[in-house]
Amino acid sequence: MLSSPIEEIKNRLDVRDVIGGYVKLQKAGANYRALCPFHSEKTPSFFVSPARQVWRCFGCGVGGDVFKFIMQIDGIEFGDALRVLASRAGVELQKASPLFIKLQTERKRLFEIVEWATKFFETQLSSSSGQEVLSYLLKRGFTKESIAKWRLGYAPDSARSLFDFLQGKGFGASDISRAGLLVSSGGETYDRFRSRVIFPVFDLNSQAVGFGGRIFGEKAADKEIAKYINTSNTPLYDKSRILYGLDKAKMEIRQSNFSLLVEGYVDTILVSQAGFANVVAVSGTALTIFHLKLLRRYSDNVLLSFDMDLGGDTATKRGIDLAIAEGFNVKVVTMEEGKDPADIVSKDPALWINCVKSAKSIFDFYFDQTFQRFSKKSAEGKKEIARILLPLIKKIPNRIEQSHWISLLSNELGAKEEDIHAELKKLPEEQGSYIPFSGDTSSKKIEIKTRRQRLEERIFILLCREPSLLAKIEESKTYCFSLQSQEILEGMRTLRLRSGQDQFDFKMLETVFSPDLVEYLNHISLRAGIEDWENEKETSDIALEFKNCIVELEHLYMRNRLDEISQEISSAEQLKDTERTKTLMEQFSAMSKDLHLRS
Repeated sequence: MLSSPIEEIKNRLDVRDVIGGYVKLQKAGANYRALCPFHSEKTPSFFVSPARQVWRCFGCGVGGDVFKFIMQIDGIEFGDALRVLASRAGVELQKASPLFIKLQTERKRLFEIVEWATKFFETQLSSSSGQEVLSYLLKRGFTKESIAKWRLGYAPDSARSLFDFLQGKGFGASDISRAGLLVSSGGETYDRFRSRVIFPVFDLNSQAVGFGGRIFGEKAADKEIAKYINTSNTPLYDKSRILYGLDKAKMEIRQSNFSLLVEGYVDTILVSQAGFANVVAVSGTALTIFHLKLLRRYSDNVLLSFDMDLGGDTATKRGIDLAIAEGFNVKVVTMEEGKDPADIVSKDPALWINCVKSAKSIFDFYFDQTFQRFSKKSAEGKKEIARILLPLIKKIPNRIEQSHWISLLSNELGAKEEDIHAELKKLPEEQGSYIPFSGDTSSKKIEIKTRRQRLEERIFILLCREPSLLAKIEESKTYCFSLQSQEILEGMRTLRLRSGQDQFDFKMLETVFSPDLVEYLNHISLRAGIEDWENEKETSDIALEFKNCIVELEHLYMRNRLDEISQEISSAEQLKDTERTKTLMEQFSAMSKDLHLRS
């Protein structure tokens, strides 16, 4: 019988399946690998071990079990991660248990408030006062199925209807305000959303975290009133870190290997309704590095379908520059001027399909648009073309691809490639784009390991690859290891004795080691598994490297000990302790000779 819900969840959920819902995993021997979702990288250093149910990134050093992954990826506390995984595993958390009490966090209250608000708005849409809004949505092309799927609603033209409703459910004004649903003016508190079509925004677990509202009714004619407003930033909602529709699109993005990025709620729903389930949107903000890191988990191919203004340093252009610098393959869906995806889909879905099929690379798009705007025959025109295109070319991380566009620009402008390279060098270098996720620990100061620590780690990796080598370490020689490593060696001997085989039963780690050592050994064993897959060394080669590491560790211990004895001799001489000085000198001489003979 399992002793806790945590163990039951771990037994029901496979770490590979959970992580595979967030990042694209590739088989790597007995393990799986992917680009790390917690830092930017070109070569996969993120590994998942199904056998040990752990994961680790060898680039940024973050790792752990399935709970640690959910905490890191969603930036949440353990209690919230437990609730998410319990729901996914079908494990009921008993109300009387201490674990249930732990779940009573601020975030849980806010989730409940936003969920009740979503239900309130949905109910208003189906009420008599919402019939006009429902008719409007149907005329815009929304189906009843989509309205239900995306949980669209209506905020009535009332100052406190939602506020009163939530208070009736037992929530206080401060919590409702922290959920982003209230505004204050003149000492009075009102509903943030009034007389608006409501679009709930969901996190990756399809939990409502905020809202977007489109003005509706007589107030829509008032140009002083914003057409769209969004929930203000809350502990649950940050528009710079959430992509609308990603919870519904993530699996399709992975399967189709590209995401379709549009600008708003209506575009997202109607395009998805037309058969493009891999569509997501930015909402009330420009494309950010956080959005890109979210998309990168599923595919590094992105199609953009929104206003592509080339003039000046626009927010859209900065977002595209970020995508290029992050190594995305960016394409542009071009549309008839003045039209957006919702217009085209509503008019003719087949026309939209053709637009997507005809998407051109961002560089082709920029080149075409720029050469249409400026003359390549005049000096002034060439200067403007270079001003727009050179910064774009400089951001291309792949040098071969960059060389292609330099050559093309050279031909179009009739300029030497050397001159273009010279102008590129004049441009300022880009700053690193790494920004950590909420809960990301990869930005912490990296611990610099000593030579002794690196040697001991290497010895344990080799032991995991060839457990029989444990017998080569004489118990009398363990003095050269640190106390922690001596503990690990003793535990490994215990594991081998229990299994009765010449192997380690890593499933029994928790019965022998402390949690910190279990995490360390999971890291070691995963490294060993990766090496087995990448480099199939003969047993004799592993044994030779192992022997050399042991010898070097002994030498290192002796050199460090000689330094300590030397300091002790100095102290004894200062104290005029002749007898102790003589004893220490003899120890120093004997150890020096021993080290010389071993070298």
